[in-house]
Amino acid sequence: MLTEGGDALAALFDPRPATTIRWGLDGIEALLAELGRPERTFDALHIAGTNGKGSTACFAASMLEAGGTRTGLYTSPHLEDVRERFLIDGAWVEESALQSAAARVLDCAAAAPRTYFELATALAFTCFAECGVEVAVVETGLGGRLDATNVLRPAGTAITPISLDHTEWLGGTAEAIAREKGGILKPGVPACLGRIDPLPLATLRQVARRVGSPVARLGRDAEVSDVAVRGDGVGTRFRYVSGSRPDGLRLAAGLAGRHQADNAALALLLLDSSGYPPEEGSARRGIARARLAGRFEVRHPGAGRPACVFDIAHNPAAVAVLCETLAELSLPRPLVAVVGMLADKDWKGALARLALDSDTMILTRPAAPAERRWDPSRAREWLSRERGLESIVCRSVAEAVSRGLTLAGAGTLLVTGSATTVGEARALPELAGVRTGDE
Repeated sequence: MLTEGGDALAALFDPRPATTIRWGLDGIEALLAELGRPERTFDALHIAGTNGKGSTACFAASMLEAGGTRTGLYTSPHLEDVRERFLIDGAWVEESALQSAAARVLDCAAAAPRTYFELATALAFTCFAECGVEVAVVETGLGGRLDATNVLRPAGTAITPISLDHTEWLGGTAEAIAREKGGILKPGVPACLGRIDPLPLATLRQVARRVGSPVARLGRDAEVSDVAVRGDGVGTRFRYVSGSRPDGLRLAAGLAGRHQADNAALALLLLDSSGYPPEEGSARRGIARARLAGRFEVRHPGAGRPACVFDIAHNPAAVAVLCETLAELSLPRPLVAVVGMLADKDWKGALARLALDSDTMILTRPAAPAERRWDPSRAREWLSRERGLESIVCRSVAEAVSRGLTLAGAGTLLVTGSATTVGEARALPELAGVRTGDE
């Protein structure tokens, strides 16, 4: 129970570890029933996948907003503040509305045993309902079939590329993971698929046939061409063509990387397939305005200081995309990589790829629960033994960034490995005030 004048948001989340996972929808269903089923007061677009689902959700929401639709966006994880997860029309939910919704959730009898993510999901849906959201774009947290967000009755679904991640929960093969992600598909509800490898794609097509979900696919029903990433890392231009837009659109995304052209295209395919086709101007404005912190986010400093790149890549597939984007840019050398991962990720695969592109690698440990704490000293030994590469170990993200800024000189500092690492680095005083490339 919240005392008068208390912080309901803090009371809702502070005692609960963000990493607790509890499978099943019964708990979130009971909580939402007690709240009066807020998730049924707005239309929803539901997005799953291993990598790129946050960016795809951001592009979709931005296009809806540009067209005048009151739009909610629910993503995870946050980097520095839990409020980042809940956006309405591109801005944090107003403090009074967020506190009011948090207090309502906190007062529910069904809230007590719920996990952090279940509470965050209930809070998002309650905020969206109370603030008059018309369409909510919702990213899954983990998997899909048993994810707390899968209580939605969406107007459309999308699944981004699938790779091995969270294998202890979702299965050890891409096909098993695809089955879990495909759990968001619903009878009669359009499903839009990104560029997915053949085996998981076959699994998703089987799921779609079984539940009766019509499928549109990037690479078949819509295509991206003429992709060009800006040399300063602050945008991507491309051409989009689909069955409903045969003349094509030339678009400029506000996020950098060839993969972001695909993410933006998947978002547009989702809107067109789900009954929310944006006018050409809204599509252009929305894709250009979309921003998501920590997704190849480039900050350009003043003279004599290194450029800074923040990217939450935390598995080998995401790191490969990060390195491919780095290779296309004109960022100055040397490239010093500050890497802080979590113990339950494939850090060997990620480090092996990063080592090919970095001049110096600094390994550090981000803040994390004991069971997820990575050992950077062990990683340094592995790099030396298996790859013949020397690296530096620092005790904290702050120390690693300080060392990295010195070693990079007027080159480039990359911070990557996890959302926690990126969040800690972005908040450091020595990086505060460093402007982003499009400011």
